[in-house]
Amino acid sequence: MICPLFSRILACACFVAGFVPTVSLADPDKSRLEIGITIRLAEEWKASLTTTQRPFFQAMIEQPEFHLNDGIPYNRLIEMFDNKELDCVVLRVPAPLEGVITANEHVTFDLILYIRRGDNPEVRDSLLIGHLANLPPVSVPYDSRIEFYGMRSLEQGEKLLLEGRIDGLIAHDGRYKDEQGLIAAPIPPIVHVRLGLLCHDTDYARFLLGQFDQRVQTIRSAGGREGAISEPVESHSPVL
Repeated sequence: MICPLFSRILACACFVAGFVPTVSLADPDKSRLEIGITIRLAEEWKASLTTTQRPFFQAMIEQPEFHLNDGIPYNRLIEMFDNKELDCVVLRVPAPLEGVITANEHVTFDLILYIRRGDNPEVRDSLLIGHLANLPPVSVPYDSRIEFYGMRSLEQGEKLLLEGRIDGLIAHDGRYKDEQGLIAAPIPPIVHVRLGLLCHDTDYARFLLGQFDQRVQTIRSAGGREGAISEPVESHSPVL
């Protein structure tokens, strides 16, 4: 079984929830790969990507043989991949696993702590930090007593933080660059995440991962094509 080892190795930065699978690997005639990802590929989230991060997701969205299923809760994603209900998953790149192959291309994120502009968390005796509910445990370098509040979406977290109902919010660097009321806390990134595309090892998956790597490189060489990443993908409502 891959699942126990897979679950221990893949402590992934995850973002939001919700998914119901429609195609099984048991179907020998299908010509596309079912791709699972914890991130919900909403327009606002895609717009926050840097030029370095954009080619990975743009290539994945554009590849016609990939059927994207976004917003899957982390534990459910691992279970579905282990049960071969998904061909591939986007997760933190682990050590090599038997029967699993990984695309050469990857994407990195820094998760940072956002606070309200003008606030100073260091003077508080206790802090309530918001994070997406399927984010693995993290450490925040403050001496205050810290409690974590799991949220169903970053939009919910932003609202709670701006209203003063939580004291901080963990999200990827650049997520709130246009929100004047929020700033990055003056501390190092909470965690550095390197995500890759992992697939069950088949000849067809190897072929498509090779195409994916070439597509990422082509987009990167062209400097990215603004707007192409906004093409629609399969999206599902969050699961509470």
